[in-house]
Amino acid sequence: MQRFLYHIRRVQAALFLTTLILCLWLAHPSLKFGHKGIAEIATAQSPILIEPVQQGLKLYQAGDIQGAIQSWQKALSSAQEGNSNYAGKMSIQTYLARAYQQVGQIPEAIAQLKQVIDYYRQTNEPLKVGRMLTEQAQLYSSLGQHRRAITILCGENQSNATCSQDSAIEIARHQSDELGEVAAWGSLGNAHRLQGNYEQAIQDFERSDEIAKGINNQTYLVSNLNGLANTYASLAKRNQRHAEFASEVGDNKAAQKFQQYTVGYDNQAVQYFEQSLHLARSQNDKVNELRSLVGLIRLYDRQHPYEPAIVNNTLQQALVVLEQLPDSRDKAYTAIQLANLLQLVNQKNESVTTDPATQCLKSESLPKSVELLNKAVAINQKIQDQEGESFAKGRLGHIYECRQDYQQAINLTQQALIGTVADENLYLWAWQAGRLFRATGRVQEAINFYEKSIDSLKSIRSELILQQRDLQFDFRDKVEPVYRELLELRLEQTNDLVQKSDIQQNLESVLPIINELRLAELQNYLGNNCDLALIQKPVPLVGKNTAVLSSIILKERLAIILTLSDGDKKFKSKVFWVPVKSQEVRDVINDLRTKLEKRSDLENTYKARAQQVYNWFIRPFISDLEKEKIETLVFIQDGILRSIPIAVLFDGKQFVIEKYAIAFAPALTLTNPQQSNPQKLQVLAFGLTQPATVETDGWLKIF
Repeated sequence: MQRFLYHIRRVQAALFLTTLILCLWLAHPSLKFGHKGIAEIATAQSPILIEPVQQGLKLYQAGDIQGAIQSWQKALSSAQEGNSNYAGKMSIQTYLARAYQQVGQIPEAIAQLKQVIDYYRQTNEPLKVGRMLTEQAQLYSSLGQHRRAITILCGENQSNATCSQDSAIEIARHQSDELGEVAAWGSLGNAHRLQGNYEQAIQDFERSDEIAKGINNQTYLVSNLNGLANTYASLAKRNQRHAEFASEVGDNKAAQKFQQYTVGYDNQAVQYFEQSLHLARSQNDKVNELRSLVGLIRLYDRQHPYEPAIVNNTLQQALVVLEQLPDSRDKAYTAIQLANLLQLVNQKNESVTTDPATQCLKSESLPKSVELLNKAVAINQKIQDQEGESFAKGRLGHIYECRQDYQQAINLTQQALIGTVADENLYLWAWQAGRLFRATGRVQEAINFYEKSIDSLKSIRSELILQQRDLQFDFRDKVEPVYRELLELRLEQTNDLVQKSDIQQNLESVLPIINELRLAELQNYLGNNCDLALIQKPVPLVGKNTAVLSSIILKERLAIILTLSDGDKKFKSKVFWVPVKSQEVRDVINDLRTKLEKRSDLENTYKARAQQVYNWFIRPFISDLEKEKIETLVFIQDGILRSIPIAVLFDGKQFVIEKYAIAFAPALTLTNPQQSNPQKLQVLAFGLTQPATVETDGWLKIF
């Protein structure tokens, strides 16, 4: 199965905010968990503080988050002027932290909680410290900083359910704070799930669930069921991607196995969501009822593809519950997600399961999706969540893009760009703007936005993407196309240039993009265990008699770029377009590899395919290779092209390996192309004179 694993790595929908915001385990609308009730606060404060605090609570519960923030800021300012009643100040700051989170002001929320935690440490109130640490961890996790959240909740090295003494979980244990412990374990499960560590997440949720059952806390029982359901749904998604990749490379046995896993995990996810839904309804918990319904929609759509009534009925139930909730950031993003789901489950495209946020689907539900997105815009404007407003407008822009109403799409996308601060959203809207300007023939503006999108991707690649293993499975849909579309635009520009110097300058801008794509693919595959940097070394230093052949698979054609040394540490390049679609490339390569694997192919039927691929890569450049007296060919292959041995390419008379030395590289800037001294090489060689049998991991290996 190694043959297709190079494809794998990414996305979890949380990066692009297409799913619900992370459930706050402690921040329920009552704002009372882990803190003094309002009556206690009132008796502990001076009369001047009672009214603004109470007013803030009423506004918060009514959905006027900004009004609540203003009231609590006023109360906090009065408390600070009096320089007394620190306990009251801490309660107000806790309220403010939760309210800031609801309007997307996460750094402000973290700053408030930090002061609260410091105060409770100074006053030696460990139980409150533990609970506030859990809330702080939730905030970091909502920013995508899951490692940091995990460290706060359990410590650097969690093993055998043992956490560090100053972690939220261990503090709760030491204080016999079962409510705090159940919340901390649940938060840890969410962090591990979003990080892609699903097995650990399941263990965390099960620990939380066991404690919640012991104290009969229905709220956290529902939350744990939702957490387990989401985890199994993520496992199903991972195996579904594995199955797709296996099918692409013709490994039908592996594809069938992964598809079986997908069905099993889907069934488990549905069971947990249905249990959560039943329990939430019995408790009249509208928030978790909506979460369960939203989770079930996509699963039902996959399980009952020919029974649309089941899916649409669940969708309608979710829409009804959505209207019953007060306006909040969660409600706005749920409206966005439901707009996407409406398009997905009612789309007319056959065998399409991609995210409508990046693909155009033919759907009868577009008017309702537009209505939901406008609702999300209005909610975010009301609560003054600028990032959320820009996100909803960006989604609206995409719908108009699919309708080919490009001017309206450009207007909305530009508004989204203006209101966006986070790079994980900036990349998305810059990419969308690039597509729109390309569609309207404004090529240079399109290139500028594509480059802006890639710059944003580079800034978040090490901070966020690598910490969310789910994202690896959205890489090909949501990240890789940005690079490929920019490469295609740049290469197309070359066709319109006349001067050799202009052509070379344009191709020089293409090669670094290829290197960046290869780096992104490697980091995407290796995940948070990978820390790579490009080596800034000119291509010609590889060798004067060496040629580099880089391939780029595009939807409608294949681009091959030849790069040669031009002396004085300079190089020259040229591009050749092969008129084959990406699907044909996959079919040809899979057929060639399959034929090579057959030991019974006595007639060497693979040679026809080997010659076809030779005609793609070598034949267009024969005169250049002969003129430059090339001795070595370095291949930087794209996608499935990496799965075949280049040495087998055949010109009809001899193999390419008979004429050239062959080398491979993921990208020339990912390897140090220094020539080695063969006289200094050392080899470790060993062997066995008798057969040896070793049993490892249930497999019997004979040497």
